[in-house]
Amino acid sequence: MAARIQHQTEVELLSPDIIAIGASAGGVEAVIKIATGLSPNLPAAILVVIHVAPDSTGLMPNILNRSSMWNAMQPEDGAPIEHGNIYIAPPDNHMVVEPGDRIRIVRGPKHNRHRPAIDPLFRSVASVYDSRAIGVILTGFLADGSSGLAMIKSAGGIAIVQDPNDALVSSMPRRALERVDPDYCLPLTQIPATLSQIVKGEEPVAKIPPAKVASMKKEKRKAEKQEQPSPFTCPECHGTIWEVRENGEVRFECRVGHSFSPESMTESNDEDVERALWAALRTLEESASLDQRLADLAAERNRSNAYELYSSKAKERKKHAETLRDLLIGGASKRLPPLEETRGDQALEKIG
Repeated sequence: MAARIQHQTEVELLSPDIIAIGASAGGVEAVIKIATGLSPNLPAAILVVIHVAPDSTGLMPNILNRSSMWNAMQPEDGAPIEHGNIYIAPPDNHMVVEPGDRIRIVRGPKHNRHRPAIDPLFRSVASVYDSRAIGVILTGFLADGSSGLAMIKSAGGIAIVQDPNDALVSSMPRRALERVDPDYCLPLTQIPATLSQIVKGEEPVAKIPPAKVASMKKEKRKAEKQEQPSPFTCPECHGTIWEVRENGEVRFECRVGHSFSPESMTESNDEDVERALWAALRTLEESASLDQRLADLAAERNRSNAYELYSSKAKERKKHAETLRDLLIGGASKRLPPLEETRGDQALEKIG
């Protein structure tokens, strides 16, 4: 068993030994390649967050234990952090660290519409380990992890981003490059060797493709956090949401703790709009069917005024529904069976 990481007051004097990795789509394969490329004797601990579904079976530790020499696990709340281990965030739970080299597993509110999410881990690692931290952003959609990587960089840690051109899904690495000046931007094949050299205190030989990269000199800066009310509501709980500015980054947080990057906030609002439109379409079509039924009943009772009223309302709502359906699915609505109109025509003949 690897020796327990010893907590030091002067953490700046210690080599980086806490590697935090965040990934989404394509992340399983990427993390496997990193783990298999690292020596199990490397004096470091690895903490990984991969976006997974809440009902995921959580097989990632088993996969890593079969393919690498590292000891991979889904830690329990309060587990100690030890060198030689890979800690995988369990499904539907956030994984963070706390002083005393302990892992906390908390359900908590979603961040960037994910649980587990990358930013909570990265922020806690930056807060606890400062210059001992290495943050790695891999393949994935949207921008989870960018804010946390900025905090690691600001705290004096090292920021590594997978080259977007090398990633299966380039969104997360690309957003990270837009928000953080990384120390290294590398194809996946070069990341394991670079991590090993950094942990061992050697000068990495890997190249840094982007022109926009930070100086190798680390400068710890105090994080400045500003909050102000926003006119928006939380997409998750519909409560009041604040705009938070920290380390030059902007995110949105609500009272209960749901957190969103600007990209995930936009995506959530787009989904809300689509859900509202589908609900409106359903309501219009149901109302049109109800009005048509009332018109039919009026025809059966020879109530011509009521028939004309409900028949007119049914046709108007059908027209609105068809317009809305065209907006949602385009010309496909023209290929769908039209709403029933023959019964209304037959009823009109009966009244006549």
